[in-house]
Amino acid sequence: MTTIYDVALRAGVSISTVSRVLNSHPYVKDSTRKRVEELLAEMNYVPNYNASSLVRKRTKTIAVMLPDISNNFFATIFLGIEEKASQNGFVVIFGNTSEDVNKEKEYMHMFLERRVDGIILDPVSVKGETLRPILNNEVPLVLIDREIVGMETSLVSSNNEKGASELVEYLIERGHERIGLITASKETSVFGMRNRGYYGALKRAGLEVRDEYIKVGTKPVQEVGHSLVQSLVECDPAPTALFAANNGLAIGAAHGLRELGYTVPNDMAIVCFDELDNGAVLDPFFTSMNQQAYEMGVKAADLLLKQISKELNVTKKIYLDPHLFIRRST
Repeated sequence: MTTIYDVALRAGVSISTVSRVLNSHPYVKDSTRKRVEELLAEMNYVPNYNASSLVRKRTKTIAVMLPDISNNFFATIFLGIEEKASQNGFVVIFGNTSEDVNKEKEYMHMFLERRVDGIILDPVSVKGETLRPILNNEVPLVLIDREIVGMETSLVSSNNEKGASELVEYLIERGHERIGLITASKETSVFGMRNRGYYGALKRAGLEVRDEYIKVGTKPVQEVGHSLVQSLVECDPAPTALFAANNGLAIGAAHGLRELGYTVPNDMAIVCFDELDNGAVLDPFFTSMNQQAYEMGVKAADLLLKQISKELNVTKKIYLDPHLFIRRST
């Protein structure tokens, strides 16, 4: 991890000069300040606000960043992480990134400043641009749910393509041939895989993949699902069934259909990825492909703790099978 000594050496100045720059001290020449600040950014220097951790080398703290803690799937993941960490004497601190790359970047810097021992991340950034400080500082990292193509880091996720295929195949078995899809950008790994599962199931059944039946939103949240389904029903003919790529999109779609006078499943059947919150008031309850969220959290925490203790020195990827739950929305 880059230290103040490293920066001072590269800049050709004293440690006290670097310290003054870090603390915005006025008595530093502008040219010197600029050179030091450029090196601080280039070398991914992270200030240490927990000096005692340098003595013990460990803070017994791990950080978790998830896109939407109000979503039952992510809340259950967090519960699994927290319980596994607690059993091993670690404290968990949390950042809700709200599907926002800038918030992800802010939390990343904040947690590194606190010298956490490791990080579990469900990334919003699709190319891993926010992860450079973690990798450069060699902080143990485990990705959960979403992966970043080409990045060699440990991962715990689901067999998303297989699960999506099974959902669409179930709709086809129920007699549906016009099946719509509401999803998020394929650049986000889980949605790209679920999209492929949808395409594959239709093609294997000899059904046409109709572009107008595929609606892609900016974020996988209720408000977007509400908007997308209202666009979908304008197709002529409209789909008789809908695959929502996550539960947030499904809830928004159900509300949107209800506002338009559609009933589920009589006018349109709905299936989705992920269980709903027990407090969700929806009738009928969705047929869904449920991921092993709690187990994902436990396994991610286990991988991270093994990295921190040096018990695991190689990357490991774990994919869990989701399970189909049939309910009254189909």
